Amino acid sequence: MKEVLVVGHCDLDNPQITSLIEDNFSAKVTRMKLLEKTKLHLEKHNYDLIIINRIGAFDQESGMKLIKEIKKDVHFKTPLMMVTNYKDQMDLAVNGGAVPGYGKDKLYDKKTIKLLGKYLT
Repeated sequence: MKEVLVVGHCDLDNPQITSLIEDNFSAKVTRMKLLEKTKLHLEKHNYDLIIINRIGAFDQESGMKLIKEIKKDVHFKTPLMMVTNYKDQMDLAVNGGAVPGYGKDKLYDKKTIKLLGKYLT
């Protein structure tokens, strides 16, 4: 079973993302509300995919900042994926080492399921 960490999503989006993943893949989703605590959490836990919100719903921290901080560890190999509807922010995330992600408006799009499948099948 694959393991996914979902970081910084609000109480409305998190259950939708969790359902999408758990209904379509053999995967277990863990939630982190605060982006700042994610770095410490990753020191003790491994995941197959980490999905990061552009702006943390609970702490207003930058998802891009978190990606940059995680990517400082050259040994860290877990794919990081940003969720954003803004193309410029997605481009920044990908240029910063994240894998291409999806927008919240595309959550139930077949392309999103196929994209997630690259990491969860």
